[in-house]
Amino acid sequence: MRHGIGEIWFGRSGSVYEGIQARIESITPRNVQVSYDRIVQVNGSQLAGEVMSKKRFREMFDRAQQLNLFG
Repeated sequence: MRHGIGEIWFGRSGSVYEGIQARIESITPRNVQVSYDRIVQVNGSQLAGEVMSKKRFREMFDRAQQLNLFG
């Protein structure tokens, strides 16, 4: 996984992170720590950021922002 601290990634369409911007705060060999541009509801918890596995991060976020031109 090649990315750097301070990069902004965007929540993938259809995920609970859709429309959210995540800023990478820290990277370890297994995890990524991110902060969000607003509070996110995940499994009943309100989060301003979190630590997640690199695999989950890749599944939930993308470097490119997905624009909806039709709605």
